[in-house]
Amino acid sequence: MSKSGTPGRMGYIRLVAINVVILGLILVVIEGIASYVLLARDIMTTHSIAERRHTKYDPDLGWVNEPSVHIPDMYGPGVYLKTNTQGFRNSHDFDTLVPSGKYRIICSGDSFTLGYGVDNDHTWCQLLTSLDLRLESLNMGQGGYGVDQAYLWYKRDASKLESQVHLLAFITADFYRMQSDRFLRYGKPVIDIEKGMLVVKNVPVPRGAYDFSWLASNTQNLGRLRAVELLERVFLKMGFVPDNKGRLSEKKRNEKTREVLRKTFEDLKRLNEERSSRLALVYLPTLYEIKDDYPQEWMEFIEKESRALDIPLINVLGAFRSLPHEDVVNMFIREGQIKYPGAPGHLNDQGNAFVARTIYEELKNNPALSQVLSLHRRN
Repeated sequence: MSKSGTPGRMGYIRLVAINVVILGLILVVIEGIASYVLLARDIMTTHSIAERRHTKYDPDLGWVNEPSVHIPDMYGPGVYLKTNTQGFRNSHDFDTLVPSGKYRIICSGDSFTLGYGVDNDHTWCQLLTSLDLRLESLNMGQGGYGVDQAYLWYKRDASKLESQVHLLAFITADFYRMQSDRFLRYGKPVIDIEKGMLVVKNVPVPRGAYDFSWLASNTQNLGRLRAVELLERVFLKMGFVPDNKGRLSEKKRNEKTREVLRKTFEDLKRLNEERSSRLALVYLPTLYEIKDDYPQEWMEFIEKESRALDIPLINVLGAFRSLPHEDVVNMFIREGQIKYPGAPGHLNDQGNAFVARTIYEELKNNPALSQVLSLHRRN
């Protein structure tokens, strides 16, 4: 009996094993199909970044505004974005010379200066003109820019325009953007220092992301696929992609960035002085920094350099920190209010208005700025 029963038990074990294997394969197939179904859903619901609607590829800067753009509902019904023929976020063009009776302010910076999420009339740069009708403001903010790109754009397209004040505005993230040759997969220039001089690298900027914008928008979605993860590991092993070994430590990268910033501030001050204009630095807030001491190291560096170089500093982040937190929260765009993925955390109408008032008070009360703008005199 025992001998005759053995083949039966072995057959039963093989049958169970085969069924387990088949079940496993079915689960693998289901897992794979589910991954691709979820990927398709994510791709269908992923909006491209807002900047693609109003920018074009630029070999020097990576991306820059299209001239003469008018998008009536850019950030929502009636929340429009308009650029002039010079590519600035303004409704009119600017002559080389400042109109008689006016004082021109050039605002350089990232999306917080561009006015991401609000219309042209409610960017803090434009709101300065509503606080004093003698002011004329030129908006050179651009989404995703680091201080390096803001500097290069000003130097190329605005350095010949007459002005009284140049406001170089930034958030803390703009310093870290300077450390990479890409932002959200889009190529950008990098500024280095060689023999004590600023040197621009990674130009002409690779335009791959502009040619394959769908891929750039869905890189994060595609990265969730196990097949893509496997290919990345294979390519890393084969040396087709860098493994970041030998990359500078965070401390070293930050030290280098501060060195580049110092040289950049020096050059911008020189450019402005040659045109009888005054450079001022503007430290803007982000919501997550309001209750945190996180940017203190950067804040101390900026304060030190502004004193050493005799460049006025307008610390708007500090002004926000003096307010009740619940009031501050109401000055930023919240999750779900605007369809674009990068919208939450930008200043809303109320936040831009507070920034404009803070900057204007400094323009009036800082002797170095009030004198060139003649804001100490009233007509």
